[in-house]
Amino acid sequence: MINERVMIIKLSELPNSEEKLQKRASKAWKINLDTIIKKNITHVVVMFQQTVIADYSIDDQAGYYLTGADAGRVWFNLKAYEGKTPLKGKRFDYKTANPATTKDLGELLNLQVM
Repeated sequence: MINERVMIIKLSELPNSEEKLQKRASKAWKINLDTIIKKNITHVVVMFQQTVIADYSIDDQAGYYLTGADAGRVWFNLKAYEGKTPLKGKRFDYKTANPATTKDLGELLNLQVM
């Protein structure tokens, strides 16, 4: 059994470069930073139309925006995925209205569409 929790970011628009995709995935999400820390979440997957288009690892910094339009939202530095379970290119029957969620990796893998 896989004992890992991942953060899932669902995008409604596809950025036109890898650099823009990573920049978009790293900022302004309504999720509790304590959840990320307490559940030791380091794996971030980015989905577009239920297909994983990117895998990242959370790097050395994360925090909250304190002011402006994104106040209260979480940001984090991302780097190339360094884990053992890459998901890029896989499709999942994962439906949620929230664009930033966390899920047990084993449960997510059970939702994979072949």
